[in-house]
Amino acid sequence: MGDGAAEAIAAETGAPIKGSITLADLLRRSGFHASDLQRHGLSPLSLADEVRDGAEIDIKYSGYLARQQQQIARVRKQEGRVLPANLAYHRITNLSTEAREKLAALKPLTLGQAGRVPGVSPADVTALLLWLELERRQNNPDKIIQQPVGSQR
Repeated sequence: MGDGAAEAIAAETGAPIKGSITLADLLRRSGFHASDLQRHGLSPLSLADEVRDGAEIDIKYSGYLARQQQQIARVRKQEGRVLPANLAYHRITNLSTEAREKLAALKPLTLGQAGRVPGVSPADVTALLLWLELERRQNNPDKIIQQPVGSQR
């Protein structure tokens, strides 16, 4: 990237460019878009708008999507986790109102079943999983196992 383009982009975004920077890193800057790359001569004008916009969306949301995939993987590992029969869903304030009502009415046996209840979002399942883990730790503080770094559970 030429120094003129770097200075202009730094002025527009309010963030200096130190050393080299990838086009993806530029697109991750707030308020900076693929059309700005073209305006500064950093992207071919012949690139189709759909391709340009799709690439921008993929780059801007890649971190969010990766976190979502990790969250989904963690929940899938816990699908068989048994839910207490007397679980008071109304006490789990991080659950949506709809999820509390439906889970209390249906009383799923496992976390996987809870996740398949219509109206229970992935965020609700994560909140339920976290609540279960906190309850386990509070009820069994001596059974918290410290894993050595690099070990597998």
